[in-house]
Amino acid sequence: MAAENGVESPAERERRADARDEREGDLAKREADLRRREFQAGRRDRVADQRERIADDRERVADERERLADEREGTAAERERERLHRVDERSERVQARAKREQADVDRETAQSERGRDPA
Repeated sequence: MAAENGVESPAERERRADARDEREGDLAKREADLRRREFQAGRRDRVADQRERIADDRERVADERERLADEREGTAAERERERLHRVDERSERVQARAKREQADVDRETAQSERGRDPA
């Protein structure tokens, strides 16, 4: 009732001070909660950025592995072509030798037939 006179009783002052303290406490809690959420959001952003960098690194490594595998495959294919070329050359030499030997046999056969021929 003293507030009606413009004079505030000590109990009313205490109650208003408690209410103000409670509001300030609530405000401080909300500010702290906001800072915590901002910090957590920042941490999530940093973690997301780090995950993205790791994913990029993994992709680069996979690309490099694929490039090296292609290079090895190309090198292996080239070695196989060279090997087949050498095999072909050997085969041609063997065939040429066989033809020479057959020609020698044919000459010897012809000579022996001439030697037996009474002509």
